[in-house]
Amino acid sequence: MQNFHSTQARRFRCAVLFAVAVIVTPAIAADPVREDWPQWRGTNRDGRSRETGLLVDWRSRKPRRIWHIPLGKGFSSFSVADGRLYTMASIDQREYVFCLDATDGRTLWKVPSGATLRDPQGGDGPRSTPTVVGGLVYTLGAEGTLLCLNAEDGTVRWKHEILEKFGAENLHWGVSMSPLVNGDQLLVNVGAKGASIVAFDKHTGKLDWRALDDVAGYASPIMISVDGVEGAAVEEFVFFCGKALVGVSPKDGAEHWRHQWITTSDMNIATPIYDPGTRLLFVSASRDTGRCSAYRLTASRHGVRSEHVYTNKNMRNHYNGCVLVDGCVYGFDNSLLKCIRLEDGVEMWKDRSVGKGSLVAAQGHLYVLGERGDLGVVEATHEGYREKGRFKALDSSRAWTPPALAHGRLYVRDLENAACIDIASN
Repeated sequence: MQNFHSTQARRFRCAVLFAVAVIVTPAIAADPVREDWPQWRGTNRDGRSRETGLLVDWRSRKPRRIWHIPLGKGFSSFSVADGRLYTMASIDQREYVFCLDATDGRTLWKVPSGATLRDPQGGDGPRSTPTVVGGLVYTLGAEGTLLCLNAEDGTVRWKHEILEKFGAENLHWGVSMSPLVNGDQLLVNVGAKGASIVAFDKHTGKLDWRALDDVAGYASPIMISVDGVEGAAVEEFVFFCGKALVGVSPKDGAEHWRHQWITTSDMNIATPIYDPGTRLLFVSASRDTGRCSAYRLTASRHGVRSEHVYTNKNMRNHYNGCVLVDGCVYGFDNSLLKCIRLEDGVEMWKDRSVGKGSLVAAQGHLYVLGERGDLGVVEATHEGYREKGRFKALDSSRAWTPPALAHGRLYVRDLENAACIDIASN
């Protein structure tokens, strides 16, 4: 009988401990993940955030707009670091780099970064997004002014006029790529003969190397690590130039591989996507020659090899790119939001959604901004379009800039205004 009571007591204690664990564990797990968004398309330049604790169903509870400000003309997105926003805009025919307080949108400092690019059709102003690394801000103006600034007060550390320096012509719609920082290097797509791709020392601005003859594209480059057949991974830069997709060595710009990519008016704009698991590189472009392609990359001690996998017209990105979630690519095929399978490019679904626009991904959902300022939240699933609510973020006809997501807030802008939208769940 004593053994029976001892056993029962032990069972009771175990049950109590289990109940406490069940109650306490979710509370610990529910602590939201919060992070900065320090460059174009976020930490990994892929349009995805690791944040949790976000509001993903707006049908019963809407997001809250915290602030809305006039900013100036341009399409630069936001980089978010240490409670500050970094972006670019033009005022009175002058282009500026802005540092804003993330809490209320106040201008903390602004630094001139060149003359305003004039574009009567699309809209005036800068296109590139600042890159923030180690207390420094790297910006690239629409007329080719490359700046390294102190993040705290905007002091200029070094400067280059890259088009003038290397003898390149500006693009029809202006320099648009966002600078890429890797280690001690800063990479830009200049588009000059012998200096299509240029690497600078990020600290001093001293030329590290220059390579290739390709004309520049509008797309921003990415840094990837490719697994090899012999076990060792190889790092490389991927540049979507005006007429070609190329992979080059970070060491000296030596070409690993290339694929010709001819589009109307050299409008290669969307940032490439790379999936390390499948080793598939995805690219897309729009207009008359619009299409998407995937290539499988394989590394060896001799470099990286690229093999064409497919090409079709199921995804034709115009001015913004896609995001990859659980093996599916989500993005705007011109004006339609689509889901296609990465492995074979097969279309899974399409919907008019909020209209032509841009998107970022977090917590298994897509935050989609239409060009007229409508913001929607959509479940990221291949099974079909599942919208969970909309919110009017901007009164606009040119909200062409993708959102930035940081610390439970979406930062959005159109041609002239900016807004902060609270999407934290608590």
